[in-house]
Amino acid sequence: MSNNILAPITIFGLSTEGYRIASSLSFFDMQTTLVDENLNVGMQLKNKILARFDSVAALLEDEPLLGLESLEDAISKAKCIFFAPKIRTHGIESKSTISLRLKSVAKHLSKGVVFVNMLPMSYGGNRENISLIEKLTGLDLGVGFDYIYAPLTPRTNKPVLIGSSRIDIDEAVIGTLRSAMIDVPDILPLYLAEWLYSKYIIRKYSSIATELELCKKLSKPRDLGLLKGFTDSQGEVYLETVSENLFDIKVIIETLKSGEPLWYTMSGILKSLEGYIKYIANRVRAILKEKGLKAGRARILVAWSIDPFEMREDKISTFSNLIEKLHDCVGSVVALDTIPYLQAFYPRLGIKRGLPSYEGKDNLILACSKEDFKIVFENSQTELGVSTIIIKANLPVEVTTASN
Repeated sequence: MSNNILAPITIFGLSTEGYRIASSLSFFDMQTTLVDENLNVGMQLKNKILARFDSVAALLEDEPLLGLESLEDAISKAKCIFFAPKIRTHGIESKSTISLRLKSVAKHLSKGVVFVNMLPMSYGGNRENISLIEKLTGLDLGVGFDYIYAPLTPRTNKPVLIGSSRIDIDEAVIGTLRSAMIDVPDILPLYLAEWLYSKYIIRKYSSIATELELCKKLSKPRDLGLLKGFTDSQGEVYLETVSENLFDIKVIIETLKSGEPLWYTMSGILKSLEGYIKYIANRVRAILKEKGLKAGRARILVAWSIDPFEMREDKISTFSNLIEKLHDCVGSVVALDTIPYLQAFYPRLGIKRGLPSYEGKDNLILACSKEDFKIVFENSQTELGVSTIIIKANLPVEVTTASN
């Protein structure tokens, strides 16, 4: 299959998504370079390295000996560039950040390269990227370079869809995409891919926002229980899912005209989702009151295994906002990293089970994803004099109690 893959390949962005692309390519023993977008240094990744480390965090923690090269060399040699940088800014600043990252890559591109953008774009956003590349390189689209749009599902190398600047795509390009990503769909015209991605985001979050608003209206446990029978097939929705595409929503809204129907739709969805943190805080206050607990004696452990290397920063900023709001509810709020407890499911690591609890305190644990709830529920224990209440940060914000 190596004859049908473009090589060498460079991935710009020391992100989880970029690393997954590199790992997928390693099965074909491809010459792959992963560029740290902050240091502008390329790391040559070989199959044996990628087989040893299953994540960016594991790679950086171990600090293995890697072949290094300059940004210029890593980009100029590549026949295909996967653009997957981490974005840690908001709003207009994020657009500027993306532009700066793109400029640092574009000025070193060589003729004949295929540029694959993995970041979500609004309608016309890819056209702006293409114009910038043409301006900085002097290359013409379709002659000097090709452009592909493949927005990824968070934390994966699975594209939601793929759009291309040209329909007659070479077999080598298709082979490269299939080697780098999973479940590669049929390729669409670029302009259509942008609109359909917007549709995908609207469809995903309109149902979530609708259910969330109903949960706010139906505060009685019995009513919330009956509501479950009328929910969508996507299953239980936690804060993790609510927040993972906020960046995408904001990007789409920026290009819509104020007052048009789609703008109202997207703005309403965003307002609902951004109000979810306040809703969680209000539910925590209500739970304390229902249980007869005093805010000064309560301690909340917020369990959320956030990946710091995701391309999007939505969860990081949402987590910070959540901690701030919870401080208004109780005397003590503690961020709980559940990753070590996730690893505790592997006996070879020898990590003892059992989450931290505090005597003399009313302990509450807020689980922000389905995986975190599983970890919390299976590791929580009630000791003499120590009570623990587990709160699901799902749409109704449900409560359960840990027991031996």
